[in-house]
Amino acid sequence: MFLLATILFLASCAGGAVGTAASLYLARLDNPFYLGLQHAIGWGASVLALFTGYLLDRTDRKKALSFGLLSGSLLRFLLGTSLGLIGPWTFLGLYLVDNILELLLEVRVLVPRLVPQEREKAHGCLYTASLLADLLGAPLGAFLFVQNPSWPFFLGGALGFVAIHFAARLPPIPPLGKAPPGVLAGLRWLYQEAFFRRLAGAVLGASFLRVMPFALLPLWSLQAGYGPIGYGLLSTAFSLGGALGGLLAGKLKGKRPQRVLSLLFLMDAGAVLGLLFKPPLPLGLLLVALLGISAILLGVQEVVLRQALAPDALLGRVGGGMRFLSGSAGLLGALLAGIVGGKLGLEEVYLGAGLGFLLLALAAWGFLGQIEKRAR
Repeated sequence: MFLLATILFLASCAGGAVGTAASLYLARLDNPFYLGLQHAIGWGASVLALFTGYLLDRTDRKKALSFGLLSGSLLRFLLGTSLGLIGPWTFLGLYLVDNILELLLEVRVLVPRLVPQEREKAHGCLYTASLLADLLGAPLGAFLFVQNPSWPFFLGGALGFVAIHFAARLPPIPPLGKAPPGVLAGLRWLYQEAFFRRLAGAVLGASFLRVMPFALLPLWSLQAGYGPIGYGLLSTAFSLGGALGGLLAGKLKGKRPQRVLSLLFLMDAGAVLGLLFKPPLPLGLLLVALLGISAILLGVQEVVLRQALAPDALLGRVGGGMRFLSGSAGLLGALLAGIVGGKLGLEEVYLGAGLGFLLLALAAWGFLGQIEKRAR
């Protein structure tokens, strides 16, 4: 567990520093179109998760992890050395490749083989490590960028090489057994497995609804009187809440999924509906932190059940399929939030998301109670 958490912490810290530096570099070009493309690359990478998931099911997963770390490090050194020599389109192309290589750093797919008895605790620790690394990596990348725009990319490359050292200590982890061929086999499994189809529907619904208030959070924080600093504090509160949720994830072991999901969705509903009233900043921070706790606990519950049900030789493609679907749900939620918020107002978006979570809580209680034993 320590090895996996360390590898993910280093990789996430490097990714946070590089992502922040990339945004600052493109912002200096004074063209919003480039910044929009950068964020579109982040969403578009979820489509390519279908293909990287296929690779994880076709080769030793330790080798895939090491390849992703090594290639990503070399690419970041290349970005750092050529930053003043390449144009924005070349930069964005290399940034896209970097995002694709990050998809190979899916250490969660290693948990069933390396930590089979403590999956909830292991996945919770991985989420916590990733969130804390993001909190460190983003401001560190911004600080180094001010000193020299190339330094954050060099830092990302160096951290990748350190992570390779820890990855080398992992045992070989080839896929076990046989699974249906094809890139889309993971999506087919998600649809055909009756229990998980219901669970995935609830999780994707939550992804769709959770993105809606967060897409408008900068504007909402200004209208609530928090200002830019308040928005920064809200973002930090969500990450710290998620980190706390990761530490609490071990307590999910043995709990009935329908109860867990229903309680988490009720927590989401209460938090979003509470934000609707634009409470004082301390209460707003608490409500956003609750959203972070819920998001991570839901993620742990989903991945533990998915890995318990899916064949080992299909774990990469099933994980890639869920990442693709979650990314698509999040994209649709953000677009709908922008449309509804622009036409009706922010309050309607928050009200709709809160009521949606209440419906999800009822659905989770009604549809997920029959097949828990298969997931344990």
